[in-house]
Amino acid sequence: MTTARTGGYTLIEIVVALLLFAIGGLALVTTSAVIGRAMNINAGRERAARIAASRLEIIGAGCHRGASGRETFQQIDSEWSVTPFDSVRLSVVESVSYPSSQGRRTDLFRAVLPCRH
Repeated sequence: MTTARTGGYTLIEIVVALLLFAIGGLALVTTSAVIGRAMNINAGRERAARIAASRLEIIGAGCHRGASGRETFQQIDSEWSVTPFDSVRLSVVESVSYPSSQGRRTDLFRAVLPCRH
């Protein structure tokens, strides 16, 4: 007596396949969460750097009128210090603080700006 075998998958094969798909799906979700957090941190850092660059341009444009100060814009605290470097240049140090997933982060920018007469 011969038994006819029909094509198909056993229950064990289906369970193993579903388990592998579930593990792969969880890995994709975890990876996308990590990437999303990193992009959020980088967006804050980039916004803070743009604010610092803008402040340096403003100080450089009115060089002899440059003064120290501070401001807050969109949860980014910016504080800058302007000191004469020599008779034709200014030294500017700017500190920008912004929120990140690990708390507030502070970046420091230093520049020597030429003064045109």
